Amino acid sequence: MAKPLRETMPICTGFIDACREDFCAEEINAAIKAGMEGQQTFYASENGVTVGTKSQDRGICLAEMVIGSLRATTQAAGGEK
Repeated sequence: MAKPLRETMPICTGFIDACREDFCAEEINAAIKAGMEGQQTFYASENGVTVGTKSQDRGICLAEMVIGSLRATTQAAGGEK
């Protein structure tokens, strides 16, 4: 049986939890969901486990990260409005 992600990816899940607490949890959850569905909005890798969709370009370093609304991204992809 596979271990839950909280056990196999404790640093990533801790970071995600902090983002949910400090920013809008709904926006963070939407980014994760979109990444799981193939959009380049979320990707995490730890201990040989990967989740989400890796960017075709280079990754974004934390200093360049901007967290904002995903509504435009979701709408452009034909998602909910």
